[in-house]
Amino acid sequence: MPLVHSEKIDKTSTLLLWELTETEAELRKMLGNAYNSEDLLKITHLQKQREWLASRLLIQQLAEQFGITYNGTHKDEHGKAYLVNNNSHISITHTFEYVAVVINPESAVGIDMEKTDAKLQRTSRKYLSGPEFEHAGNELAILCTYWCAKEALYKLYGKKKISFKNSIYIQPFDAEMPVLTGILTDEDRVITSSIYLRWFNGHCLAIALSR
Repeated sequence: MPLVHSEKIDKTSTLLLWELTETEAELRKMLGNAYNSEDLLKITHLQKQREWLASRLLIQQLAEQFGITYNGTHKDEHGKAYLVNNNSHISITHTFEYVAVVINPESAVGIDMEKTDAKLQRTSRKYLSGPEFEHAGNELAILCTYWCAKEALYKLYGKKKISFKNSIYIQPFDAEMPVLTGILTDEDRVITSSIYLRWFNGHCLAIALSR
C-alpha cells in the first residue's frame, strides 16, 4: 500500500493518499483488530471490502500522526464516518486504484476523488446548474473538477438529500486554479468552502474546508 502523496492542506488539515495494491486478506492482516467488524460484515462486494479496509488502515495511520488513539470508526445517521472517542473530523474517498483520507481536528472537512470518465459527460445536466454546464463545455477534466468539488462540499456538510444541481454552486474557475470556492445552501443555511484541487494519474482529488 504505497504512499502516493502526503500534504498539509492548511494549518489544521492533513491529507494522505495511497495506491491500493493489497488483497483483502493482506489488508485484514495489516489492520488486525483495529476496525468495527459489524460495519465490514455489511459489505459483500470484495472490491468494496478492500476499499473499506484500506481506508481504515489509512485513518489509523493518520490518527497516529496526530497522537490520537485509534478505536475505529462509526457512521452517523447520514452515513458519515467519524472517529470513535475522538472529536477530530475525518473524510474518506476511494476509487478502484486509490484511497485517500483527510483529517481536521478543529472543523468539518470533505474529500472526493474521481477518475475522468465519459459517464460524467452523459450525466452532467443532472449535477450542473445552467451556468456551470455552459462553462464546462463538455470538457471531461472540467466536468470531473465540478463533480469532485461538489461531492467534497456535500461530504463536508454531511447531510443527505442535497441537490448537486440546485443547492451546491462552484464559482467560475480557470483550469489551472488550485483552490475553488463552493457554496452550499440548505434552507436557511449557507456554507462557503475553499476547495483544494490535486490531480493524480487522471484522477481529480478535491478537499473542501470550511471558511
